[in-house]
Amino acid sequence: MERSMAIPPEVLAAKDALEDFLFSTGIVTGVAIGVRDEEQPDPDDLALRVFVRDASRVPIEVRTALQFFPFQVVFVQRAFATAQLPDNDRYRPVEGGVSVSPKRFFNAGAGVQHVGTLGAIVKDPLNPDIRYGLSNHHVMCVDMSRSAGDMMLQPAPTFLGPFPIDEIGPLSDWSFPENTETGELDAAVCRIDLASIEAVVDIGPVSGVVDAEPCMQVSKRGRSTGQTFGWIEDIHGSFEADYPQMPPITNAQGAQTTRRILRNQLQIHVDFPLSIAIGEKGDSGSAVVAGDKVVGLYWGSGFDPANPGNPIQHGIASRATEIERLMGVNF
Repeated sequence: MERSMAIPPEVLAAKDALEDFLFSTGIVTGVAIGVRDEEQPDPDDLALRVFVRDASRVPIEVRTALQFFPFQVVFVQRAFATAQLPDNDRYRPVEGGVSVSPKRFFNAGAGVQHVGTLGAIVKDPLNPDIRYGLSNHHVMCVDMSRSAGDMMLQPAPTFLGPFPIDEIGPLSDWSFPENTETGELDAAVCRIDLASIEAVVDIGPVSGVVDAEPCMQVSKRGRSTGQTFGWIEDIHGSFEADYPQMPPITNAQGAQTTRRILRNQLQIHVDFPLSIAIGEKGDSGSAVVAGDKVVGLYWGSGFDPANPGNPIQHGIASRATEIERLMGVNF
C-alpha cells in the first residue's frame, strides 16, 4: 500500500494546541487529520477536520481561531456515541468477533443490559501462554462498581440466564479516563481460562499490529453486524462522547459532565456498497483489522445529529499500537 502524504510536525503541534479551546466552545465534537473529501478520498489530499454538532452555526470565534491554521480546514457535521446489542452463539475455542458480557449485570428474568464484542485474543508479553480477551471498558467494566475478578460471559446470556459453560474468565485490567476528562483508550481485558485461538470470526487469524494510514482498507467483525468493511478517514483524532454510566467530572469549563474526550483516535468510513453500515449497538469492542494485522479497537460511532436514524457510516477506534503500549499486551 502506498503511504499517504506526510503530516508536518508543526501541523500536529498546532492541532494539539487548539483542541482544548475548540472543545470548550460546546459545538465541537471532534478534531482530526483526515481526508478532505469523503466522497472522493485521496491519501494525498488531507485536511484538519473539525466535527461540529451543527455546521450551519459554527461560531465566529472558532472560525477566527482556525483562520491561520497551517493546513487546510474543513467542518463536518457529526456527533459521536458509544456502540453498545445479534450473534449470540457460543464459540469454543474462544476467538475474536463474538459477544461478551459482564455476569454481574444479569438478573434472572430481566435479560442482560450490557453486551458488546470480544474483539481479539491478546497475549501477555512475559508469558505468551497467558491469554486475554480484549474489549472496551464500557463493555466489560461499564461503571465504577467494576472490580478485578468480575466474571465475563460468552455468549451474553438470554432471559434463561447464564450457564456455567458461558464463563470464560475474570476481568483483569482496564484503561479509561474514569475520573478525568481525557484519555487515550476505552479498553479492558479479561483473562481467558478456556482454550482460545488468535483469530477473528469471518476474518481469520490475526497477529501483530500496524499503524493506520488515511484510506487504508480495513474490516471489523462485531456481534451485531458481523463483518463490515471500511477505510481509514481520520488519524490523530480527538473525539468526545457521553459515558452516562461514568461519574460526572468537572471539565475545563468548570461544568459537571459525564462526557469524555479520547485523543489519538482513528475514524473509519464505511466502504459502501460492500457494507451498508460500519457498526451498530453491540459492536463495541470489535478489532479493526487490515489484512492479518490489528489496526484499532472500535468503541463508538459517528452520526449526523440532524439525521440520527441513518445507518452508521462512521466508526471510532483506539489505536492498536497504543493498546499494546498502555495495556501491556501483544496482539
